[in-house]
Amino acid sequence: MAQLRVGLLQLALKRTDPEGNFQDVLALLDRASGWDCHVLVLPELWNAVIPLDNSLSLLDEGEPILSRLRDLARERQVSIVAGSLAVRTAQGNRNRTYVISPCGDVLLRYDKVHLHPKLKEEHAFVAGQSLGLVDLPGFRAGVLICFDVEFPEQVRALALRGAQVLFVPGAWAQPYVHLWRTLLAARALENQLFVVGVNRCDRGPTLAYGGHSLVVNPFGDVLLHVDHQPHFEIVTLDLEAVGRARARHEVLSSLRPSLYRRWL
Repeated sequence: MAQLRVGLLQLALKRTDPEGNFQDVLALLDRASGWDCHVLVLPELWNAVIPLDNSLSLLDEGEPILSRLRDLARERQVSIVAGSLAVRTAQGNRNRTYVISPCGDVLLRYDKVHLHPKLKEEHAFVAGQSLGLVDLPGFRAGVLICFDVEFPEQVRALALRGAQVLFVPGAWAQPYVHLWRTLLAARALENQLFVVGVNRCDRGPTLAYGGHSLVVNPFGDVLLHVDHQPHFEIVTLDLEAVGRARARHEVLSSLRPSLYRRWL
């Protein structure tokens, strides 16, 4: 696949109504999938009560919402990067992204690796331990969740394993949205891949999410940058640009990992 059409759903979610969000998101995905996209991407924790506390809404993996997402992907023949969900597992609660194929198969369960200490996420979730690497039709992708994008080591590991596109569902606070934009662009440029960051934009009395979803190409050029309002936007990615960038600026092929291990 040379041309990849990605649909970004920047959402203003209901802070205390997870069930209402389920219904709204399913309706939005159903409408968006009619726009001939290959992949649809949601933001972080769209089923959780905000701020995170004991009333956190938790999804059991067998519950209908995941089945409905799989049905929709199969019916519409579209891949879904399902943002992230607060999920109850036998190993503890997780902040988890599901990547679903156009056949309705769950190709990846990725748990957020870096839990934000200031937000006390470690009291709500258990951190993940694995890379979010997945093969979708025609390309290989990496997945991070929000705070993970602060850690270049994780993105470099994905790039070295062949990721061409990095999907980053986020719930990035409005006062720090300039950091979100800078980090997404840096991860694209230094790893010579596409970065697709999808943020929330709902606002509450103590916490506002900043929106500003962003798509950056492997040369560091911004292909899409929206404001702080709800948006559904489609961007077309020329996947061959990954090879062109890596041939023109030989960064990954010039790495010296044996030397770095002496310093780290």
